[in-house]
Amino acid sequence: MKTAALFALLLAAGAGPALAAFSGPAAPANFTVSNVGTLTGGSPTLGQALFSPTQLFMAGSDTLASPAGSFTPGCSGGVYGVLASPCELDVTIATAGSYSFSWNYITTDSAGPAGDIFGVIVDGVHLQLSDPGGAFAQTGSATFTAQSSFGWFINCTDCIDGAATATVSAFTLTPAVPEPASALLLLSGVAVVGLARRLRRPA
Repeated sequence: MKTAALFALLLAAGAGPALAAFSGPAAPANFTVSNVGTLTGGSPTLGQALFSPTQLFMAGSDTLASPAGSFTPGCSGGVYGVLASPCELDVTIATAGSYSFSWNYITTDSAGPAGDIFGVIVDGVHLQLSDPGGAFAQTGSATFTAQSSFGWFINCTDCIDGAATATVSAFTLTPAVPEPASALLLLSGVAVVGLARRLRRPA
């Protein structure tokens, strides 16, 4: 009876409470920020991510086209409006769980929001949140469940003519419940420690 109760307690503890804002397992130090792809042209500006206790601010990459005034891509291999373009800012974390947040997006690209695409990366898969045919400023809320990793991206597609920014707020992470096998392994460890203590007691 005691074993069954302890097993249930371990399962319940494994789920964990929802963690509000960027703290604990979701602290900024646990995220990886990276810029991928090669910017070309004049005055390349790499994307950046800035954390506060309650928000994540992301600014996408951008360059000046070369020669001036042309629409030569500022990303090597980049194509305007194509999500698979190689130049991108990624902010990711390797933690399974349920992620909820609100987002605010705005682009300064004169050609519109198709030039800078914002979205999430769930277990390595890119999912678009911003509407390429929508307004220059957009907002929304979302919840995603990740099995191994989660994050956000701004793909600057051709990476010229103005960058986009996105702010993530009202963020919560609910860690995943461990699989029964993992919980059973943990329970076995607790039982072994308890048995060892009993054997060490004097008669």
